[in-house]
Amino acid sequence: MAQGRGSINSDYKEWEWSADAGERARLLQSPSVETLPKSGESQGSGLGATSALGAVFIVVNAALGAGLLNFPAAFSTAGGVAAGIALQMCMLVFIIGGLVILAYCSQASNERTYQEVVWAVCGKVPGVLCEVAIAVYTFGTCIAFLIIIGDQEDKIIAALVREPEEAGARHWYMDRKFTISITALLLILPLSIPREIGFQKYASSLSVIGTWYVTAVIIIKYIWPDKELVPVEIPTSPSSWTAIFNAMPTICFGFQCHVSSVPVFNSMKQPEVKTWGAVVTAAMVIALFVYTGTG
Repeated sequence: MAQGRGSINSDYKEWEWSADAGERARLLQSPSVETLPKSGESQGSGLGATSALGAVFIVVNAALGAGLLNFPAAFSTAGGVAAGIALQMCMLVFIIGGLVILAYCSQASNERTYQEVVWAVCGKVPGVLCEVAIAVYTFGTCIAFLIIIGDQEDKIIAALVREPEEAGARHWYMDRKFTISITALLLILPLSIPREIGFQKYASSLSVIGTWYVTAVIIIKYIWPDKELVPVEIPTSPSSWTAIFNAMPTICFGFQCHVSSVPVFNSMKQPEVKTWGAVVTAAMVIALFVYTGTG
């Protein structure tokens, strides 16, 4: 085999690695073909440090997020709990299948990120478009979550300070620009520095537990509601077929973790498609229960 980034065919003159997208696409072969680890990977076995359980928590954390807040509205739009669960089950078949296919393509092409897999499989133009789309998507996602964090910190600080809100009475530490900046600098930045995504397994575990807490509070408030709340009628069937399709984007967004799935797969101790199938199935089932309980 050729040295460096490596060819996956013994005839290196014919199959030698090239930066050209067409040459990279030709590297896609059966995962059973032996490949050389890329430069920068660990020597020896070349395996990651993330266990299957850790990978489950990372995938769940990648899937769960702001979509959790929209699931009650999605269930109402879909036509109630039964319709919402049925729609989720149908979408999970395609979502899990897509995650497994991404792992297969990553293993076959010997690529470690989502955009590199797209580049190797689809060629240069789709690869560049994918990189641009991911950059815009992650930038917008960061802004959205920083705004959500700022909203929650405003309420937490107000509850701790317990001072009447008066014009000009807000302290400097209650300024959103300060709280968001400090949070991004002290919490988000350290979690973003490591190149290995397996590092996120510890923070992901806490995040998943926090999400379960929110879901548990919602369920408890449903069973034992506050006295001042007036129950409303819960729909039992969709108002129209278009209503079901209107709920699909929210549900798909709630389970979206495909960009992170390829790095997570390659960070596992045993990056095998079969093991990955079990990991993403377990992760999606956990997300299903959380979303269903909230919805």
